[in-house]
Amino acid sequence: LSLALALPVLAAQPPVPGTPLEFKGSRKTVMFPHAPHAKVECVTCHHLVQGKENFQKCATAGCHDDLTAKKGEKSLFYVVHAKTGLKQQTCLECHTKIVAEKPDLKKDLTGCAKSRCHP
Repeated sequence: LSLALALPVLAAQPPVPGTPLEFKGSRKTVMFPHAPHAKVECVTCHHLVQGKENFQKCATAGCHDDLTAKKGEKSLFYVVHAKTGLKQQTCLECHTKIVAEKPDLKKDLTGCAKSRCHP
C-alpha cells in the first residue's frame, strides 16, 4: 500500500542523468554533471514556466537559445554567467557563493579555462 501511495510522487520527480550534459555554446563547451548538483532543488535551475515545472534544457528553442549574445534573457551566456539581476540563480552566482565558503575551489568552479565547467 505504501508503495502504491509513493508511485505518484516518484513519477513526478524527473530522473537525474548519470552522464554529464554538454552545453555547446558559441565559444566553449560546458560540462554539466547532474550528480554533484543532486542536493539542489530542480526548480533552482529548471525554473517554472507559466507557473509549471519545466525540465527542458536551458538552450531549448524559444528559451535561452541565443548562443552569440552576451546579455539578455535569451542569451545562454548571460543566464549562466550573470552574478545578479535575474529571478533565477545562475551557475556562476551559485559557484561564487561556494567559493566564498571554500576559496580553494576558485579555479575549479569559477575559472574560464581548465575548470570543472570548461575542461
